[in-house]
Amino acid sequence: MNNQSLPLVSIIIPTYNQQEYITDAIESALAQNYPSLEIIVSDDCSTDQTGQIASRYTSDSRLIYHRNENNLGRVGNYHNSAHNIAGGVWAVNLDGDDYYTSKTFVNDALNTIYHLNEDDIVAYCYNHSNLEHIKNTISFREIDENRILVSGKDYFLKYYEIGRFGHPNVLYRRDLGTKLGLYTVPYQACDFHSLIRIFLLGNIILDKRAIAYWRVHGKNTTIREVDDKQRQAMLTFDAIEEFARKYFSPEELVLWRKNMDTASYLDYIRTYISVNRNLKAVKLLLANPHLKYWYFRCWARILFGK
Repeated sequence: MNNQSLPLVSIIIPTYNQQEYITDAIESALAQNYPSLEIIVSDDCSTDQTGQIASRYTSDSRLIYHRNENNLGRVGNYHNSAHNIAGGVWAVNLDGDDYYTSKTFVNDALNTIYHLNEDDIVAYCYNHSNLEHIKNTISFREIDENRILVSGKDYFLKYYEIGRFGHPNVLYRRDLGTKLGLYTVPYQACDFHSLIRIFLLGNIILDKRAIAYWRVHGKNTTIREVDDKQRQAMLTFDAIEEFARKYFSPEELVLWRKNMDTASYLDYIRTYISVNRNLKAVKLLLANPHLKYWYFRCWARILFGK
């Protein structure tokens, strides 16, 4: 394809009071070598210097700086950006405190998708370093040593064992996302709820390469609200399970839900202990010796802060 026929890709950067980090996010997006690109910085009424910093880059025609008239909140900003501002055929969400470590990931993904010439590819997912395990778990078509094509339904059913994706690592078909209603549940895991439903609509490409850096700091929503994480996970699973009834048997969904609940609870324990060294952390660990190798790492965190 020539540049005129390349599909537009939207890199959406929702942000709020992230003046310390927004430069890295914007510059890593602008560094992409894919020719047909728009970068949308969606500022949710920041009260720090985020807007002024982002505005410095508007001389680049690829960058659109948008400031919401009212503070929409995290999920509302995600929703408005994807539904009402972005215009790409494909889209990817980069939170304003994260950044890309690869300058070629968009170009690599789109070249692969259109080289395969299959209409039912709905997403391209990076950071699946467990690719060999996935190959032993579900059916796949090998693309090369880094990538495989799998059914989104197979990936869904085995997600508790093989799944790993996050906002900056997934390019998705934006039209499918808007039809399903991206970012419509007010939970921490709104990205999971949005993207996993898109996966059910076709095939996905899994790539083992890491292409983004997720910063961990005191302002992270997932860290700051860790005590509420498990409750919200259950509500998210409820919504996904209801949507998935049209694709799977009741027996398949019962097993999926059981496995997802278990995996989510163990993840909650690990996350809680990673940021807390208190009596509750000790009790959680004593009650869950089945954390395998994580068990000793968590004790080291509680006892030594490591």
